[in-house]
Amino acid sequence: MLISCSTSCIPEREPERVERMLHSIDTDHFELFLFNHWDIKDLYQPFSGYSFFSVHGSKKLCFILEEDAHKGEALLKEEITLAYRIEASTIVLHSYNSLNETPNLDRVVRTLCKTQKFAEEHSITMSLELIPHISISIPDLAAFLDSHLDGTFFTIDLEYTSKFECLDDVLLHADRVNNVHVRDYDGNWVVNGKRRYLKPLDGNLDFGTIFTTITHSGYSGTYTLEAPHKTAEEINSSMGWLKTSLKTRTVP
Repeated sequence: MLISCSTSCIPEREPERVERMLHSIDTDHFELFLFNHWDIKDLYQPFSGYSFFSVHGSKKLCFILEEDAHKGEALLKEEITLAYRIEASTIVLHSYNSLNETPNLDRVVRTLCKTQKFAEEHSITMSLELIPHISISIPDLAAFLDSHLDGTFFTIDLEYTSKFECLDDVLLHADRVNNVHVRDYDGNWVVNGKRRYLKPLDGNLDFGTIFTTITHSGYSGTYTLEAPHKTAEEINSSMGWLKTSLKTRTVP
């Protein structure tokens, strides 16, 4: 089991500022979160030399994959190359447009299949994050992707599985899961028109039960802290909590 910290926890949005804070984070592994405005070519040097488990692909990818297979494949290969260059082993993808009432999942699957060999040649595992969809449930998405793709994995998010009460259903595919995003939830997903993200212990999730449930499914992969924090001290407090919680709760 690995414990990782997403750079989205860091209260900075420019690569150089994010990189400077990495030295202050008490973690053995990181997930590099790619903001849409970042230029991938500018990221090779500042983020080399750190212990990255994963790269979280840019969220714009999910729109491009459904709208333009050629551009989607090109962007995906760029992001896989970045993951390879900074020695991550996994790329986490928002692979479908969650707001599309008539999704083109077949195009998404075809593009992912075409890119699979490229990812394998670069020793990168593609992990599809099971994000909520406006017209398809998370368990149905997991079942579809499970049956139509080989060699890819899933990332699950504890906020989403709690909001939609689907953790048990998603864990039917536990053998395909290789990453768990950890953040809290209190029932208020959007406040004053803005998306709300809560760091652990700011909501009301029963993490003890959640972690035990995940362990009993057979999962023993990575847990990644993914929630905005105000300071490095706050991040380290959450990382300490996560390490202690998993140590005491992940023994069947």
